[in-house]
Amino acid sequence: MKLLGLAFLILAGLAPLHAGEFNHDPKIAEELRVRDGLPNLFARLEAGGPVRIAYLGGSITAANGWRPKTTAWFKSQFPKAEVIEINAAISGTGSDYGACRIAGDVLAQNPDLVFMEHRVNGGGGFEAKSVEGIVRQIWKKNPRTDICLVYTISRGMLKDLQAGKTPWFGPIMETVANAYGIPSIDLGVEIAKREQAGSLIFKADAPVAGKLVFSADGVHPGDAGHDVYRDVIARSMLTMKPVGKAQAHHLPSPLEPRCWETAGLLAITHAGLSAGWKAVVPREDVVYREDLGRTDAMLRGGVKCDHAGETITVKWNGTTIGFSDIPQGSEMEVEVSIDQAAPVVIKRRQTEKIRRYARFFYLPEQAPGDHTAVLRVKTLPAGLSYYAGQVLVIGQVTP
Repeated sequence: MKLLGLAFLILAGLAPLHAGEFNHDPKIAEELRVRDGLPNLFARLEAGGPVRIAYLGGSITAANGWRPKTTAWFKSQFPKAEVIEINAAISGTGSDYGACRIAGDVLAQNPDLVFMEHRVNGGGGFEAKSVEGIVRQIWKKNPRTDICLVYTISRGMLKDLQAGKTPWFGPIMETVANAYGIPSIDLGVEIAKREQAGSLIFKADAPVAGKLVFSADGVHPGDAGHDVYRDVIARSMLTMKPVGKAQAHHLPSPLEPRCWETAGLLAITHAGLSAGWKAVVPREDVVYREDLGRTDAMLRGGVKCDHAGETITVKWNGTTIGFSDIPQGSEMEVEVSIDQAAPVVIKRRQTEKIRRYARFFYLPEQAPGDHTAVLRVKTLPAGLSYYAGQVLVIGQVTP
């Protein structure tokens, strides 16, 4: 009776989307896997009124490229709708940072669609947990929000894609997509095909006659490369347009019992700070301003100290904790102790030669429960300050 009832609801268009897993091979690369499609998005686009499309990703998405080009395409295809773009991209960040910030950067703006672009930057060693955590956070907030995974390409992925294989992080994301019925678009398949055919040069410093030069650095597309990305997305959208009926997405049991569905951010000013920290004034601080867009997006203010020994204390109930900061020089070190265990020493080197910019790091995963982490500035070369920003918390902060 239960099976018959579910079948009736599906036929009537009343059952939550996705009643079972898809079995696409995660290791095989395909340009488009439709799965449950994006029916809620297209219903809203056709109906007219505001439609909010969010882009969560790294520097490839932050660029003035496939993101605004795709938004413009939606506007041209659906003139009755008011398409609103939510730019939630921060360079150098992957799914691990995305899981911690999605609540404030994306979900607070009530998106109808979330594009997730994480394959190039990865997930900081927490790939499966963080990707699934993002998905579950989205659908816990609004089960009618559609999600689309978008895979961009870097030069090291070419051989795998040309051999029909999904590069490193791809199988993890495809496994999540299969379980949750989420469509995926691999932009790298078309790029790899053109490169193999000889019509595209993947990396070049100058134009090449008769060829499309994709990028100057092997990662970030030029304008013509972003046009290809947009065109692949456009044809994928047209393929998905008739698929499915608008309704709530089903939230199954998690694949990863410790997935990051409770991830969030804690303002550093809400942590326990020793007396030597001073508030950063973003618009006046020289170091903070060197890469203001990225640094402010990650630290969002913050504090700094000018001598070793200062501490930051955070209490939480969960599994994992991380810190955002601005490393300087090559000798800066912090040490972090969890639950009074022997501290872990972490070197905070700045490898960027042109400017100093924000970064982040995580501590090893703990058993679920109550924990206390104490970060201590261990080595601080003379004349430098240690900058600390938001704390990344997997779980709930406790008093």
